[in-house]
Amino acid sequence: MPVEFSRSILAQAVAVAMIEVVQKGEYLKGAMIASPVLSESEKELFVKMLARINERRKNGQTSLNEDEIASLFNFVYAKAAEAVTNMVNIQPDNFDLLGMLDGKAPLYADDRLVGHFKKLNLAADCAQGYLDWFAANASNARLLTYDPILPLFEALKWCFRLSCTLAIEKLESDGRKIPGA
Repeated sequence: MPVEFSRSILAQAVAVAMIEVVQKGEYLKGAMIASPVLSESEKELFVKMLARINERRKNGQTSLNEDEIASLFNFVYAKAAEAVTNMVNIQPDNFDLLGMLDGKAPLYADDRLVGHFKKLNLAADCAQGYLDWFAANASNARLLTYDPILPLFEALKWCFRLSCTLAIEKLESDGRKIPGA
């Protein structure tokens, strides 16, 4: 009988590390938001990001330095605000990859989110949380069997989801009605 699903202890461990960062920083007031619209945004964004990473690999750049990893977290943080803005305004996503690896990700979002997101350190805290988690697990034989992009992108997915929740909480606290929330 074929296996229809699998469990990844690694993915779960990375998710816990990101959730712990958010809890320690007291970034969120309530439970994480789940939205089919934001799930589609996440999928579209991450497919594009993975394609860019694969393109780099084909060109001989097989690893990421710490600055590039931090940039990825900042990029995902900005794109979460953009995705929530698009959802609220019932606009399609048009994610570009500008700033993905150079630390200069533009923040195209509702002005309230731009101001709020610029005040917080969630992206930097998530990046540091991931780097700490990776360093603490670097000698784990199981981790060494994975492509290093997989745990990184798992952490980035959680950063995106948690950042979306942060954005929705901010808009709701400002009195904005969120469709489907």
